[in-house]
Amino acid sequence: MDIKFLKGVGEKRANAFNKIGISKLEDFLNFIPRTYIPRISIRDLWKYREQNVLVYGDVIDVQHPRKLNHPVRIFLYDRTGTVEVPMFGATEFRSKQFRLKEKYLFWGKVSEGYQSKWQLDYRDHLKIDILNQNDINFLKYHYYPVYELSGILKKTWIKPLLLSKIVFNAFFTLFNSGYIFDETLPNQFSEEYNLISKKDAISRINFPLKEEDIEISRKRLSFEELFYLELILALRRSVTKNERKGISFKTDITPISENFKKALLFELTDAQKRVINEIYTDMKSETVMNRLLQGDVGSGKTIVSIFGMIAAIKSGYQSALMCPTEILAEQHYQSINSFIEKYNEVSGESYKVSILIGGQKKKLRGEILQEIRLGKTNIIVGTHALIQESVEFQKLGFVVIDEQHKFGVMQRGKLKDKGLNPDVLVMTATPIPRTLSLTFYGDLDVSKIDEMPKGRVKIKTLLREEKDKNKIFDFVREEIANGRQAFVIYPLIDESEKLDLKSAEENYKYLKKNVFPEFNVGMVHGRMLWYEKDEVMKDFKDKKIKVLVATTVVEVGIDIPNATIMIIEDAQRYGLSQLHQLRGRVGRGAEQSYCILIGKNLDDVSKKRLEIMVETTDGFKIAEEDLDIRGPGEFFGIRQSGMLNFTCTDLSKDKDILDKAREIAFKIVKEDPQLRSPEHNVIRSTFIKNFKESIKLMDIA
Repeated sequence: MDIKFLKGVGEKRANAFNKIGISKLEDFLNFIPRTYIPRISIRDLWKYREQNVLVYGDVIDVQHPRKLNHPVRIFLYDRTGTVEVPMFGATEFRSKQFRLKEKYLFWGKVSEGYQSKWQLDYRDHLKIDILNQNDINFLKYHYYPVYELSGILKKTWIKPLLLSKIVFNAFFTLFNSGYIFDETLPNQFSEEYNLISKKDAISRINFPLKEEDIEISRKRLSFEELFYLELILALRRSVTKNERKGISFKTDITPISENFKKALLFELTDAQKRVINEIYTDMKSETVMNRLLQGDVGSGKTIVSIFGMIAAIKSGYQSALMCPTEILAEQHYQSINSFIEKYNEVSGESYKVSILIGGQKKKLRGEILQEIRLGKTNIIVGTHALIQESVEFQKLGFVVIDEQHKFGVMQRGKLKDKGLNPDVLVMTATPIPRTLSLTFYGDLDVSKIDEMPKGRVKIKTLLREEKDKNKIFDFVREEIANGRQAFVIYPLIDESEKLDLKSAEENYKYLKKNVFPEFNVGMVHGRMLWYEKDEVMKDFKDKKIKVLVATTVVEVGIDIPNATIMIIEDAQRYGLSQLHQLRGRVGRGAEQSYCILIGKNLDDVSKKRLEIMVETTDGFKIAEEDLDIRGPGEFFGIRQSGMLNFTCTDLSKDKDILDKAREIAFKIVKEDPQLRSPEHNVIRSTFIKNFKESIKLMDIA
């Protein structure tokens, strides 16, 4: 049935629904409410103060406003009492909109009105036709769904209650037409793990008869989401480990060779040595390495990746490192090139490092591309520029992807495809909670550097308010007088009329002219060209710039050992993990460093969040808190292809479900990697129907 024939839709609204992927009734089965509103009796309003509720009853009076700025007052009666619903705006229309003794469902927030009587602050309403069986059935529920309402639908005057009614009409029509639900999990799952059917889960999560129906249904659907995610990861891992032959690197850079040690200016930590051994073991194997390297800010991941690069080079292969930003690529290039020059000196080798980023001059770029193609350059550091068609490697064998969550799945795949099943090391300085690690990176082996280099002084983190600014700037002057430098971070580049946030450009001018006129103040942000950013960062590193005003463009990869102060304005606007990353830009030398978080108009929740930063410098603990507060999508601060898009799963609550789903999925793939067993027919058919892109990888069709 075309949805334009569904009650409440029509042709214009059907076109709007089509634009968001809904063209037939079955498509509404993928709608999942974002929240629910209870329907209550008027006599119980006092129990729901300042909460949104629904009330059903008869309109018994409509009072016209006495003055222009006064509301129309609607009075609703439901046998337990009467409630006033003031409605502002369009008073003439409102006055004629409601007829006495007609029945309505009103949505509003309960508040205290005139003479301490409870009233309903209007949000939405829906007229109920008691002669219509659909409307009568719609009224039997006590919790009503609220869905995400796109702008496209709003243009057709679809409001929240009408959308709920349309979804209900679709369900009612489907269920009464004998529509057959495809079960997506085997019967033994339902019995063994006490899961309701897919049909019941979809029905109850949209229109629960009682409150507990919501959580029972959500958990069933969460199990399904997590099970098929983990199944994909298990199949990927199986293909990688068992079917794709990788490179068996033959090298004499055994952990850890004398030349490698001689080139180091410091001693490796035990954690770094352990991870290098794990990488070395993978590289010797014919199995393709797919390893995630986690390490807190400043834990020394880059030198570990350099070990893998040299091991690949000594076996006759090239290595590539891809970064999300030009600043980070430049930083890596400088540090890797510096180490390789030292390594060449002590080993007698002549390895070459090149950098490939956007905006390079045509002649230089052409020379670099030719050296890559001919194998004259051994290590290539770059941004997305590395995956362009013009880049041809002679023999790419080892790939490193830094801050890899900032790349989409296709981007990572394009770089790997430029080699022949190269070993892959993905790195992140964003500590990842275990639940996210099992979902985003469940097909990877995981290494963790959980030890900081010796001699690092713990950063002192302070939470301050706007009124403390003068004292903070006095402290900055003292540090600069002692030879140190400072970062000042703002959340926006330009002034914004809509958001009351600090602007980097405006405050750069202010700090330069009024606060630190005696010092050289610099600025860097994402809209600057790469060479402009490079010039500023070089001056900062060379101590020509004493105070660097910046946006979060300096979040990763900036290594200025002499910088000891990180000031973050409007700190409440950032996620905890992002604050932790920014804090990691200081504390990289031997001197005591400080991170000063400046909050504005902090409520209790914001203050509690920022106090976590004051209490600990443990990135993994901070990451767990950040996940609980913001969820997986916002945890990384981005929305992109390949990221999780759960509809029912809440990773902060569903850790046990994740563990069970992963255990089952990996067990099934180990025993039946092609999903050919009859007992896996439901899993196989669901997988083929819903995960076409993954089928190409697994070859199970």
